[in-house]
Amino acid sequence: MYSATEMEELKTRNRHGIRELLRISYIVGVNLTTQTSYKKRLLLINVLLIIASSIGLYPHWILIQKAEGNIPLIAETATTALQTTTIIVRMVYYLFAQHKFQNLLHKAETHEILQSCEIFKTDMPITIQLKQEVNAIMSTAWQEARWQLLLCISCTCCILSNYFFCALLKNLYHQIMGTPDYVYILPFTGYPMFLDKGVFCYAMDMFFGACCLIVAGMGGVALYCPFLILCKNACGLVRSLSMLLERSTAPLVPKHRRDEYLRYCVIQHQRTLDFINDVNQLFKHISLSQFLHSLVIYGLVLYEMNFGLESNKVIFVRMIMYICAALTGDCMYYINGQQLATELETIPVACYRCEWYNESEEFKKTLQMIIMRSNKSFFFEISWFGIMSLTTLLGIARASFSYFVLLQDIEEK
Repeated sequence: MYSATEMEELKTRNRHGIRELLRISYIVGVNLTTQTSYKKRLLLINVLLIIASSIGLYPHWILIQKAEGNIPLIAETATTALQTTTIIVRMVYYLFAQHKFQNLLHKAETHEILQSCEIFKTDMPITIQLKQEVNAIMSTAWQEARWQLLLCISCTCCILSNYFFCALLKNLYHQIMGTPDYVYILPFTGYPMFLDKGVFCYAMDMFFGACCLIVAGMGGVALYCPFLILCKNACGLVRSLSMLLERSTAPLVPKHRRDEYLRYCVIQHQRTLDFINDVNQLFKHISLSQFLHSLVIYGLVLYEMNFGLESNKVIFVRMIMYICAALTGDCMYYINGQQLATELETIPVACYRCEWYNESEEFKKTLQMIIMRSNKSFFFEISWFGIMSLTTLLGIARASFSYFVLLQDIEEK
């Protein structure tokens, strides 16, 4: 489908479209591109961040113990601890599955599934037109992925900046003012492990807190957004397949070769389903951590927003940022997962739209086989507990509101 020069330009263009994701992934020791001897060392950063952020969870536990029934403080501490724990689990999973991430992203970057399509290797007059339409479809898919990626990064940077600079500036202010018995604030919610033990111990507290902050924020971007890229690429593949099916009876496809053309569509259909299944298997079980995290986190954040609106505007603004960042992450899963399922439902429609009634019996039987295979509904799975769909997202919203009401009742009592 592509020449060597076009292939290199395509890979460069697609990689340029996710350059922010690749840079962020290097920060947290995640290599999403081709493995090299230099990039293998990134695993060391990954392991060090896992260890440091795990240690950084201890200040959360200390703060919960010292909260003395302060439900808003406990809620905020539990929120940040759950976020960090969820990303640590995903980072550990990545250590054992990095080659799978790299292989699938390489297929997406190079359009390997489309490259393998036999239709583009034939001398049919329609191949040039098909290539142009496929390029337009895939460019749109990559552009959609880029906008969502930038939105996710922007929301995450806002909440990270809020946590870090609020802690830094407040500590600096009280240090200059010489406030007696001041307990310095960590970059992420927590109580200092080494209070009043010198500058070095203060630096260690800040270091572990900063590691938690980086892992919870940038680690989330580096490990959530690959699903976005792969899911959008899968949507592009399905749209391309639907377009190929619609063009199966076009005048530029020789009538005596339409059965051959449709057989190639069947093969391409199977390749596309295999790619989607590989993505599903890669994220199937690890997405359970995100699902359970979402069930709990929104109720706590809504409670914090309500508390902040009444007594602390800084917390209110912070929780708005947090819920925006969390929603962009969840939308990557549930909305894009629903979109892919919807795109797959268009395949039988595309089959029916072509002028099948004027074709041979073999052509009709092949088309009927594609329709029958497409009748089985597909959704990305959340382990064995559910599917990634708008229905699931609405279920999470209902559960979160119930937890919010429960916390309100507990506080009033």
